[in-house]
Amino acid sequence: MPELLQPFIGHQTRRYAKAVLNPLLGIFRPGNVAMFHVGRVGSTVLVGMLQQHRRIYWAGEVFQREHDRYMEAVASGGYSLPEDPLKVLRTEMREARNRMFGFETKFLDEHHLKVIGLDLERYVDTLSELGFERFVVLKRKNVLRRLISGAVLRETGQFHIRADQKRQKRRFRLDLHRIPLGARYLDLIDAIRMIEEGHERLDRLLAGKQVCELNYEEHISDDPLVAYRKVMEFMGLEPCKPEILLRKTNPDPLSDMIENYDELREMVGKTSYRWMLESS
Repeated sequence: MPELLQPFIGHQTRRYAKAVLNPLLGIFRPGNVAMFHVGRVGSTVLVGMLQQHRRIYWAGEVFQREHDRYMEAVASGGYSLPEDPLKVLRTEMREARNRMFGFETKFLDEHHLKVIGLDLERYVDTLSELGFERFVVLKRKNVLRRLISGAVLRETGQFHIRADQKRQKRRFRLDLHRIPLGARYLDLIDAIRMIEEGHERLDRLLAGKQVCELNYEEHISDDPLVAYRKVMEFMGLEPCKPEILLRKTNPDPLSDMIENYDELREMVGKTSYRWMLESS
């Protein structure tokens, strides 16, 4: 056999074996887990620990790349859905083989649902049809903090801070009438309501299903291992000893971060969300 053909045949053989074996090994997979969140809620530090477990294949935010394309297309004037929006998810599921499979969806209409082409109700039904029987919901009670974290991201471009990285303190002016949420910009109070109503809608759709509920304040803020152990128990797997790879991005009091804090306090202080000004 010519030597030049050997790498080609080896590649073809490996690709064929992968196409055949991955679905077969999927029969022995212990389960599929779908996580829902709205971003900037501690999901990355939690997922970083889950991905260190040898019995878990955690694919991350599988629709994020397409959502990035959507954001660029909207800015330039147009966007069309991919022919098969769920193909990337099914591909990642096959890669899991006989390991627990997990992935995340930013579930607001302005986030990943924009590039899936389904509303939330139909999306949850579709996940069940694909074999997802466990769901993790990660939320942040202090929605104001989540929105400000998103605004800081747009301002600085810094998504995360490594555990060994020094954090730079920053102050910036917050446009209270132009809060980023996906491709939209909203008044601050409207943005808070949108997230809270989104979680209420999700809770109704997941009623009666196997759900692990987490929140940033109780399960991640002080010790992310609390959330990790809770998810591991939910999946029926023994925890390992993961390394915490990230640290808090914006832990400072809002009065130290926001140049126009007085305007923020004036707006939020008149609402039922005023407690969010002082809480972390």
